[in-house]
Amino acid sequence: MPYLPRLKLISFFIGLIPIVFFSWSLFSFSINIPWLDDFEAPMTIRAWFAHPDWYDRLKMIWFPNNEHRIVTLRLWVMVHYLVFNQLDLKALLLTSHLYLIIIFILLWFNLPAKDRWWYFLPIPFLYLNFQYHLNTFWFIVSIQRNLVIGFGFLAMFCLSKRSNKLFLTGIICTMLACMSNSDGLLFIASGGMILLTAFELKKLAIWVGVFVIFLTLFFWNYPSMGANQNGLLYLLEHPWQSIQGFFVFLGGSTDYFNEQDSSIRLVFSFTMGLLLFILIILGFRQWVFVKEQKTFPSLLKRWTSHEMASSSQLFLAGCLTFCLLNGVLLAILRSKYGPFVFLIGNYKIIATLAMLLVYVVSTHLVTSIFTTKWILPIAVIFWLSSIITYYPAIKNRKEFLLQDYQLFIHQKQGLGFSKENVKKYELHLMMVDMLHKGEFIPSIK
Repeated sequence: MPYLPRLKLISFFIGLIPIVFFSWSLFSFSINIPWLDDFEAPMTIRAWFAHPDWYDRLKMIWFPNNEHRIVTLRLWVMVHYLVFNQLDLKALLLTSHLYLIIIFILLWFNLPAKDRWWYFLPIPFLYLNFQYHLNTFWFIVSIQRNLVIGFGFLAMFCLSKRSNKLFLTGIICTMLACMSNSDGLLFIASGGMILLTAFELKKLAIWVGVFVIFLTLFFWNYPSMGANQNGLLYLLEHPWQSIQGFFVFLGGSTDYFNEQDSSIRLVFSFTMGLLLFILIILGFRQWVFVKEQKTFPSLLKRWTSHEMASSSQLFLAGCLTFCLLNGVLLAILRSKYGPFVFLIGNYKIIATLAMLLVYVVSTHLVTSIFTTKWILPIAVIFWLSSIITYYPAIKNRKEFLLQDYQLFIHQKQGLGFSKENVKKYELHLMMVDMLHKGEFIPSIK
């Protein structure tokens, strides 16, 4: 009897390894120096005080950044600044990673109740890897994605519970995801799929009505509609490239050839993406349909009896739908930039989420012994490989930003901008002014 508690204690400390290492890496390599689009944060502060009229401030918060409305990020920056009277990009980035607590709790409760700990053990190794390091350490990208995933997954959980009170929370969380980054809009479709599958037709009608109004406001005077139309035209002319791009994107979590633009990256990622897609289809077919066909011979009867899927199945299906729709959207809008665009670092977090969700689905079909014997070692190897492959780039990025900041201060260029653009947008003047006021204290080591 004492053997099992001792084994569980050992496994607990093993599970802490990726969490502790990821947290240490965040504190060590995140840095309070803006780069490129990160300048949105100090510009938000400057614009806020340049427009004392509240109507103008609201317009400034709502105005898109490229093709994204980043309302939550701007509000977060302003609240942080008004509380601390200082802009600290590192602190903002670190606090955005609190979304990990939400993700891990939601996944924990959607694992099989029996032997739940053993099923959970591979999850930190699978998710807290450094494949998507650009998403982890780049301030604006990190916060946008973290907020989308945190709010979106919470929304899917609320909708899967079929509660009227949680339904309202699901609507609010979905709106917040949409206003964090444009791919948050995909949770609208994912949420609609959950309500339809659960035969919650009244809620679905309310959902559609609310988000028709929301989307009308969202796309009012939207700047990138022309680019989206060009993407659709390219899809019609080159359909195979978009199909290829979808599977390359989906298999991006296994891309360990980041230093070479070679066909091996595309072939390997495409193959893994196709395999993952097949596992999604077969996994849900086995879990949702085959295991229940003896009890419910009629598919229509199961649906109208609100027995088509359990809350766990609805939650995981909603989150996976978000990941798949991300791939579809990128395949449509980004194929014209070439196949390697699907393997850039800030996209890989979605591919990693898809892989993680497929694992959670599989836990309902395999034993915990199989998980600890086969999946856990694979997850550990996967995590270690990501450190070996991508950690040098993480260290180099910090050193690069430290050097580029000195160039920016002394020569008025760098941090993603030419001298002309630094002068045009008064970036140097803004940063020096914040430095003198003590509103910005950059990392120096």
